[in-house]
Amino acid sequence: MKIVPDSNIILALAIPLPYTSASLTKMQQWQQEKAELIVPTLWSYEIVSSLRKGIAIGRVSPEQAIAALQSILAMGIEEIPPTPILHQLALEWSGRLNQTVAYDAAYLALAESQQAHFWTADRRLADAANNWGASWVHHIDE
Repeated sequence: MKIVPDSNIILALAIPLPYTSASLTKMQQWQQEKAELIVPTLWSYEIVSSLRKGIAIGRVSPEQAIAALQSILAMGIEEIPPTPILHQLALEWSGRLNQTVAYDAAYLALAESQQAHFWTADRRLADAANNWGASWVHHIDE
């Protein structure tokens, strides 16, 4: 089984967030199931950006952020490079969801193209995708 975890779920494994417990439980389940975790290449930039924001707002120290980054990158999650088809699917998904940017849609495009399940801590994103018939999109609280 292939899983596309949103960066927010992976980030919660390394720094305390409201959904850290749910993310840990889900990651343990995926490991037991020997699920293949794949992400779009923009994922690592989102992780770094979120850690930087955590430093800026005082949620984590620079040292904690570096340790979290090292821990996340050591997880062995496979980054899938973009293709013209993935970019087109992301453009289509961002249009369906009425988003002005295509970052979230890149995850949806990858999951759809790989027949994978996409998991996110973003309730609005999960609900919007489900409203478009994407039953393979799940919120971390499921």
